[in-house]
Amino acid sequence: MSTLTNSDKQRIENELKAAVDSLIKGCEALNMDQAFDIFWNSPEFRMIAMDGSLCDYQTYLRNNIDYLSECSNFELTTLDERVDVLTPDMAIFSWIYRAVATLRTGDKDVFDKAGASFTFRRIEDQWRVIYYHESTLPPTRI
Repeated sequence: MSTLTNSDKQRIENELKAAVDSLIKGCEALNMDQAFDIFWNSPEFRMIAMDGSLCDYQTYLRNNIDYLSECSNFELTTLDERVDVLTPDMAIFSWIYRAVATLRTGDKDVFDKAGASFTFRRIEDQWRVIYYHESTLPPTRI
């Protein structure tokens, strides 16, 4: 295994921040293709959802598209983030955020503090999320 320099780690950190920023922008634009492009479309992808269920890629995608299609607006605010580079081809991105979803009904779902962990692997020279874990209390409905 090769040793990573600080420069290598910083480059990887920047690449992963850009990937998560693309997810955020896609969610806020309600652009499903952009929002979920970083996730690996593979039978090997796994996710633990907010309700504690274990999901595959298709279930994860369907659940998010179903929810976001009920929204007229979606806002994400990063509260904290951290990248841990494990190898040149694998890293963990930890993200603490706030989400406000304005539903088409006019109601709002407010997730005051949520957390997500992305396990990224470089696959065919692109960073892809191979494992994702999301955690939050149920939203406050306004």
